[in-house]
Amino acid sequence: MIVSHSRKNGFGIIEILITLGVLSVGILGVAALQSVITTQSQDNKATAEALSIAQSRIEEMRNYTNSASSVTEFDALYPDTTGFANSLEISGVSTVFTRTESISTAGEVKDLGVDVAWTDSDGVAQNVRLNTELSFISPRSVGDTALEASESLVDAPTGRARLGEGQLPAGAETTPNGDGTSLYQDGGTDLMLVYGDQIVLTLAEACQTEVGSCIDFVKIKGRVYIDTGSQNSLSPGEVYLVASDAAFCARYYTVGDTTHSVTAETASTVTTGNGDYEYFDYTCYIGGGWHGNVGVILAGGLAQSDKVCVGDPVSINSWEAPVIATRRVYRGMLYKMDGGTDSGKEEMSDGNGGTLIRYYSQGLADSVELPVPNSGESGHDFVIASMSASQTEGENCISEGVMVRSDSNVNGELGDLFVGVPADFICLNDGLLDNYDSDVFGNDVTCPYDPSDPPSTRHIVSGSINVVAASTTENDELVAGVTTLTSDGPGNCLVTPFAYSGTQYSANYECDVFDWGNGWNGYIEVAYDASGMSCTPNRLTLSNVNADTGGHNYEDCSPGTFAVISGTVSTSGNRRLSNAVLSDGGVCQLALDGLSYQCITQNFALETWTGNIVLTANSGVVCFAPTNDGVLSFADLTSGFHTRNVSIASNANQCP
Repeated sequence: MIVSHSRKNGFGIIEILITLGVLSVGILGVAALQSVITTQSQDNKATAEALSIAQSRIEEMRNYTNSASSVTEFDALYPDTTGFANSLEISGVSTVFTRTESISTAGEVKDLGVDVAWTDSDGVAQNVRLNTELSFISPRSVGDTALEASESLVDAPTGRARLGEGQLPAGAETTPNGDGTSLYQDGGTDLMLVYGDQIVLTLAEACQTEVGSCIDFVKIKGRVYIDTGSQNSLSPGEVYLVASDAAFCARYYTVGDTTHSVTAETASTVTTGNGDYEYFDYTCYIGGGWHGNVGVILAGGLAQSDKVCVGDPVSINSWEAPVIATRRVYRGMLYKMDGGTDSGKEEMSDGNGGTLIRYYSQGLADSVELPVPNSGESGHDFVIASMSASQTEGENCISEGVMVRSDSNVNGELGDLFVGVPADFICLNDGLLDNYDSDVFGNDVTCPYDPSDPPSTRHIVSGSINVVAASTTENDELVAGVTTLTSDGPGNCLVTPFAYSGTQYSANYECDVFDWGNGWNGYIEVAYDASGMSCTPNRLTLSNVNADTGGHNYEDCSPGTFAVISGTVSTSGNRRLSNAVLSDGGVCQLALDGLSYQCITQNFALETWTGNIVLTANSGVVCFAPTNDGVLSFADLTSGFHTRNVSIASNANQCP
């Protein structure tokens, strides 16, 4: 008999137990990792939400103009507190927050602090705190009169977006924006902005166009630089971009072809060549019709030594120069047409016997992107630095080296990394305005001032412009291009048509200058084709203007061939230009702060000009390669405008 033995193959109980053990460890590890990721995500959202709550309260406190029309009412609205008080519990998306505020008065200024506290997912108490200063400014000319109920034809500042709610549906398809966000459209009329798995912003009824496409969000883009020479302990994850009202700002940086989001845990991003600046990019999304502010805040609050520089450090125009400001204001300015006034615009009393034009704020048109793509415009950048509490002037952004580090030289000039970066006010009047009723309102191409800080009164500076020349067709064209402007910027002056009499062309001009209570200080400049004529001087400096004033005439203007040479000064400490002399006897002028100069040659008969300018500093040496002795030499210089920027160092060996 044949006996066969069969072996049954399979897993023994021990093998099964080992397998289950390995799987359990793996599953527990994945679960733990997922828990950590979820916790970090929740904490990031809570921090961002807390910062938004604090910033919103500060913006609310700044917008006191409908509640206080006098210093007494202002003090009553914001009385001093003992420490942090006025506790308010706020139910957020991710947790419950407690907001408190501290108010103390120092002279005419109130020091404000807003603290937002919460308990994180580990049960640990967390908080963020923002500090600012606030002073009373009479609201009678405030730019936001668009918010008055009687002016329903002008949009409110929030815009047409609203804060998003809820999570992105599972499996939903989105379109990446390249900055860590994406767009989602569920087949309805709304367009939604998504960050992670959250719908953070909604553009209501954006997808109702006849061709089936959607109106896009308004986008404001720029770069945030951290000046590592003064802010060497600040990490990018501590820097937040916040836009007022309904908005979302994405922070990101790119390495190679990969874009990374900046989160609260981001310790480093990318740096410029020598490490002078660490930076990341941002995009703020808002809805059409919005006007408001985009600002920088720090996770631990802004200390008095934390300074943010904006503006162009190489521009010779005072309205483009750097300023220290944590926020940038975006406004359009409309006026109501009024045939009963000389200006043709609605006016109101300034309370001082004069009048001001009443302006109404207007927002951005749908789908606008700033800077305008392919326009060559610079990004809306911020440079974060640390300076002493007393250094609050824009010139400190240059004198302390913040915007003129070695890495700021990208095209042969210190500071040109920031060429064209706008200062703290963006006027929307030139082609960026949302729709409005043009039968009622109008707008100029420029804005007369920043409406978030309206003046108390307006003065008129007037005079004449006289050009001694023969009456020819060529000279007719030359004088037709003559305009005037103020140090506040273009758009505030009117020039009458030139008339010819005797031996000269003559015109009159009037410029609006604005007084914030301490008189106006600045200059009136006559602008023209410098290759074909010259006025000596072409800039009249005025100080403490507190009433209408006339007789500020330009008498010495004539056609000819001239070269205009100007530049800015990079320096440190209190070093300034003290004198400038042109070799041919032409005219040189220094700015009041000694940080820029302009020289106009005498009329030269040849095609080119050869000569020099000798610049002298109050201390140190004026650097201009190759001699670095303060002498700027020129050979065969053509007529027209020329820029030669210089720096001041303690000695020639320290010249760049």
